[in-house]
Amino acid sequence: MYLTDKAVSKRWFTFFILVLFGMTACDETYTVGVDFIQESTIEIDTVLIDQIDFISIDPYLGQLTYSALGSFQDPLFGQLISTLYFKPSINASNTDTVLDNMSFELKLHIMQDEIYGDTSSTAVFDVYRIQNNWHGPSFRQSTEVNLELERIGGFNDTDIDTNGNVHVALGGSWDAFYREIFNIDDDSTRLARYAEEDFGLAIVPKNTTNRIRFATLSTSRLLVIGQEDTSSYGMQDWGYKIERGDIDPIPNRMLLHNTFEKVIKIDIKNIGKQLPNNNFVRAELVLEEDTTRASTSLSEHEQRLNVPGFRMSEGDFIDLAYQFGFSDENIISGYPSRGRFRFDITRLLNDQIYNNNPIKDSYIYPYANAGYIGSNILYNNEASSDKRPRLIIHSIKSEVQK
Repeated sequence: MYLTDKAVSKRWFTFFILVLFGMTACDETYTVGVDFIQESTIEIDTVLIDQIDFISIDPYLGQLTYSALGSFQDPLFGQLISTLYFKPSINASNTDTVLDNMSFELKLHIMQDEIYGDTSSTAVFDVYRIQNNWHGPSFRQSTEVNLELERIGGFNDTDIDTNGNVHVALGGSWDAFYREIFNIDDDSTRLARYAEEDFGLAIVPKNTTNRIRFATLSTSRLLVIGQEDTSSYGMQDWGYKIERGDIDPIPNRMLLHNTFEKVIKIDIKNIGKQLPNNNFVRAELVLEEDTTRASTSLSEHEQRLNVPGFRMSEGDFIDLAYQFGFSDENIISGYPSRGRFRFDITRLLNDQIYNNNPIKDSYIYPYANAGYIGSNILYNNEASSDKRPRLIIHSIKSEVQK
């Protein structure tokens, strides 16, 4: 078939390029042609990634939407223990008084369906006072938190009611201190002493716990319960910390967590210089997941939370932890498709080749997911060629007959 109108030829040529690319976007093994564009082919070349580096990031874990508490011995990713820290608000003005017959209770809101670990077990927790100051907006994994020995409360997750709340009675020395501070008449004195002398509470899982729950501290409350009425106060601050046990390396695999203990750093700038040709319409970086090992490593009642995808950040970043955890700028998303994560880096390579804009440092990491904990197992650069990280180049060579 021949096209005689030049403008029509260009429009239809572009249209069929897009159609043909759509047909091959998920296939790396064959070439497709169409009869009315002479000698038209879509060629797919693969550039294997030989070098992958890793960096470790100290993530922000304070004031996230979801906060983890519990522990789980993951058969693939190892032991994980998470401790939750929080500090209730205190009455900002002297309008209420805590009487001797009143009591304190934490109403902790826990997500009911999101469980990481053994769904058939029970998670048991103790509550302790914190000994040192900390600050939620700047709270990181490395933040030092020390606990007192006195247990002032406890609960297990079978106590969660139908609204997703668990009620925890709080007593001991914290009860006496909070009651004293609460009843100070002068507002500025009350708030100053609370800031300087109280550092909040910690929820610590017992050793028997084998699952991790997720709480929403923004909807949790401290209740002051009297005989006739109850007052409710929100949370002033919160955060959580995790401890991961050591595990033996798995040959030809890399384990990545959305808490950024290990983040991929890849030199796409150099890879771009190895392209077979510059006449490409799409370039994809592909990571392959070991879905078999991930799905067969859990027992009958165990489960993990899904990681919704991976992200790539490219640029010169002052604070990598903030970029990975919160920023939506300079992001290329890699969503899962049949065990693969694909990143469209066409724009990056085009900018380097044609606009003299060299690609900057590039990092790949699991989506942070607002505080939920998730992990992936991927094939590394020592795996077989059909599984290892690679660059897929889609090129079109064609001559339109006039």
